[in-house]
Amino acid sequence: MTFKKHIQSIFVAFIIIFNGCAEGEWERLEVDYEPVLNVFGLISLDPEVGSFVRVYRTTNLSEESDIFVGVDTLVFDEEVYLDSIYEPAGLIKNAQVSIKANGTSIPFNFVPKQYSWKYEKNVYLDTLGTFTPQPGTTYLLDITVPGYDSVKGELLTPEIPVLIDSLIQDTISTKRSYNIVWHQLNGGKGHLSGRLGGWKTAFECDPDFDRVVDLQEGTYTVPVRICAEWQTEPGEPAPFIIRLMTMDENYYEYFIKGEEGKYSNFLLGSGTTAGQSVGIEGGLGVFGAVASSKVQRVIIQN
Repeated sequence: MTFKKHIQSIFVAFIIIFNGCAEGEWERLEVDYEPVLNVFGLISLDPEVGSFVRVYRTTNLSEESDIFVGVDTLVFDEEVYLDSIYEPAGLIKNAQVSIKANGTSIPFNFVPKQYSWKYEKNVYLDTLGTFTPQPGTTYLLDITVPGYDSVKGELLTPEIPVLIDSLIQDTISTKRSYNIVWHQLNGGKGHLSGRLGGWKTAFECDPDFDRVVDLQEGTYTVPVRICAEWQTEPGEPAPFIIRLMTMDENYYEYFIKGEEGKYSNFLLGSGTTAGQSVGIEGGLGVFGAVASSKVQRVIIQN
């Protein structure tokens, strides 16, 4: 059950961040008892990432983890290639999924994966385009699958963070510390990250960073990294993305506090809590919410 591969573009582009959620891996929880539903529901207040729900069942020890479902034909430079398509054995396609808030229930419908490289498919999405999550709002998740206990979830969406563009210097150096400033929030934890947009091999020090911050503090100082100096000329200035992500209590509990587990975080690339249920009842998994803000800067090596 590891979260790998699902849209690294999201919060890095969110992936943020996204090492992402490996379809076919995080949901792979093998058990030797009656299967239960294994759910990952994400409400996203970030315009770059859509909200979705993944529904699987736990598999028993005698099952294959992936099953063959067909062949896809690819054409590249006038050459024709055949690509085998597999899907997780525990994938649930016939669930009734809805998310409700303020008396309005929005259905989420199953969207199959048509191509082997499209990790964002095999999920339940708001195909009508009517779901627009709001900060500070309680949302209820309801999942019904014949033959399984119903899964219900609840969360309170986080506030949307705001990085203060005018207080973050335009050009960042890997050899000097710098401050990142945001509008202070009432409380809670956030995930602050920096990602180099160019080739890392051109930098003697990797400038990327990840940090859990207290949102009420409103500032964080990125320290200098001490690295061996190269004898060659420093690389050209490169784009550098700074992102601050807020999260609800469920997401924080499952992904941040659960780092000692064996599974990769969908958005942060770190550990989570094995086999737990956070924010849901009737199954395993998590129902969480995130929001983010980003700015782009130029980074240099001198």
